[in-house]
Amino acid sequence: IIKKKAMIRNIDIPDDVATYVATQLDSNIRQLEGAITTLQSVAMLDGASITLDLAKQTIGGASKGDAPRKMSIQDILDFVSLFYDIKLTDLLSKRRHKSVTVPRQVGMWLSRKHTRFSLEEIGGYFGGRDHTTVMHAIRSIDQKREDNPLFLREIGRLESRLSDKLEGE
Repeated sequence: IIKKKAMIRNIDIPDDVATYVATQLDSNIRQLEGAITTLQSVAMLDGASITLDLAKQTIGGASKGDAPRKMSIQDILDFVSLFYDIKLTDLLSKRRHKSVTVPRQVGMWLSRKHTRFSLEEIGGYFGGRDHTTVMHAIRSIDQKREDNPLFLREIGRLESRLSDKLEGE
């Protein structure tokens, strides 16, 4: 599946990297596609080719066996509010100011990526929002990650710190 998805995007992924990614992630197609996108982005930013070492550095923190406990939406909410230095109440409020909407969208994106909750459940955690709002947030963050290398790095740092925090507990 990984090799096929990479081929569709004209990305050359060596067999050992594809095998590593497959063993590290669940067979959730969204996670696999995300891993391919992340590898491609990091390789392009660094001007390097996709190697096993790059895959270990990039995807290692997202593996299914690394975290001692599952990530919850509450963990994500708490961490996003800390990371962006905004109040949890603002994150859950109806405010639409950019200083709040981007962190909220990041939280929804992380919740979809790192938990098994439905779009409706995620929306419920984020102030009773509709599932279409969550879908929009996910698309919006995916687009920002594609368009803006600095934002991609910021999200990578956030995910890394979130994983480190949960591993430390």
